[in-house]
Amino acid sequence: MMKLKSCPRCRGDVIVDWDHHGGYEQCLQCGYQHDLKNVVKVERRPVQEMRQR
Repeated sequence: MMKLKSCPRCRGDVIVDWDHHGGYEQCLQCGYQHDLKNVVKVERRPVQEMRQR
């Protein structure tokens, strides 16, 4: 996911990504990095299953 103009240091664009340690945010312009502690992964469902409800 990308969050536009969300960097607390330079107001640059931030990507949210995962590695083997967990989730993190990283600025594409200045390189600022921040670990995400309270992240919940959302389960995706097929569109057909959602329409049946």
